[in-house]
Amino acid sequence: MAPNVNRIVCFAALLALAGCTLAPDYEVPKLPIPEKFKEASDQWVQASPADQLQRGDWWKSFKDPVLDDLIAKTNTNNFQIAAAVARYQNAQAFVAVNNAGLYPQIDAGGAATQNRQSADRPLRGPSQPNVYNNNFIGGAASYEIDLWGRVRSSIDSASALAQASQQDLESLRLSVQTDVAITYMLMRTSESKLAILQTDLALYQKQANLMQQRFQEGINSGVDFYRVQGLVENGLVQQKLLQTQRAQYEHVIALLIGEPASSFNVAFGGLKAISVPPVSLNIPSTLLQRRPDVAAAERRVASANADIGVARAAFFPTLSLGAVGGFQTANQAALLSAPNAFWGIGPLAFMTIFDGGRRAAIVDQATSKNSENIALYKNTVLSAIKEVEDALVAIKNRELAMNNVQNNLMYANKTYDISTARYKEGIASYLEIVDSAIEKSKAESLEIDFQSELLINRVRLIKALGGYWSS
Repeated sequence: MAPNVNRIVCFAALLALAGCTLAPDYEVPKLPIPEKFKEASDQWVQASPADQLQRGDWWKSFKDPVLDDLIAKTNTNNFQIAAAVARYQNAQAFVAVNNAGLYPQIDAGGAATQNRQSADRPLRGPSQPNVYNNNFIGGAASYEIDLWGRVRSSIDSASALAQASQQDLESLRLSVQTDVAITYMLMRTSESKLAILQTDLALYQKQANLMQQRFQEGINSGVDFYRVQGLVENGLVQQKLLQTQRAQYEHVIALLIGEPASSFNVAFGGLKAISVPPVSLNIPSTLLQRRPDVAAAERRVASANADIGVARAAFFPTLSLGAVGGFQTANQAALLSAPNAFWGIGPLAFMTIFDGGRRAAIVDQATSKNSENIALYKNTVLSAIKEVEDALVAIKNRELAMNNVQNNLMYANKTYDISTARYKEGIASYLEIVDSAIEKSKAESLEIDFQSELLINRVRLIKALGGYWSS
């Protein structure tokens, strides 16, 4: 009994050792995070891991059913997202491949062959036949005892990579969604500018007709007619440019939602149909942890940390338990009889003694990769902070300047009206009307640009925060 007890004790000790790993203890890389955003308010909450916070259907905050429909199609049909889904599924399969190392490998096989041996084969007995049958059926099992945590470290690495791939998918999904929203808003901007331009063109054409009549009646020279006609021609040029711009934005949206540009159309509208969602400037830092690219970068650090354990395990012996058994005979009829049974069982250990520094180089490689991923993670966090600060300052300053933009438009309209009245009374030249008309058009275009940027900056802030936020 004593030998059996010793075997049990030894096996239990091996199983206990199998619970250890050579990977360094993992900690999320430390990074000095500022107490608050420079461009936000004084409210601030210290960050904690929150990549599972609901990002939400952020696009619905703009209250535009056309945009809602476009992003719904994007989520379903975009081929970049489909490719990212496939990459995530591939990463999940890789985890399953590594998980298989926790279980025994069992194989079965059989053969029924006829063989001829050489008459001069070394050590051949004198009574052995030249031709003989060999019938075999059996199986084998092997199991690696994970003494040094190589299998577990490889599973940890693969699992972290799968989590990173999932966050890459979410990052791409958010990026494509925001691309659709921004392109849609730029397309609506072109439409609003076209509407203003068409109003201006109608006015210029009316004035051109009046100037032509006055010229024919000898009331004024042809200079005024030519000036207003120049405005018409310039407006027609701008109209074609805006129509081209609008069409190209529509083509980009078609690509993003997975439809051919040739058969895709969006009905004309404008910026007025899109609501500016409220976004509080009291933004907690926890939202940065929700960003999928930050979460993905941290998971890659965890994966590289586990890879160090895999590399270190190569310096230690590999211990496996193996078993083989079955039946073998030259007589098919008696193949499964007890006398033809065979079996073997026992441990197998091997260890590399000399490899010219290969294993040490692999450890150095894994350590360097870990350092690289730590640096990339820290850079991702700092980039996230920078993007939030950029979006916040753009929103804040544009909202403050919007009142000035509207006042500028009001004054431009008054100047145009006064210039027109002065010209009709004969106390001003038509050049004054031309100058005021140009300034009025610029002011109208500037207001549209500011309205567009207010919307687009909302989208950029949502992307920078990893989702919608409103206190």
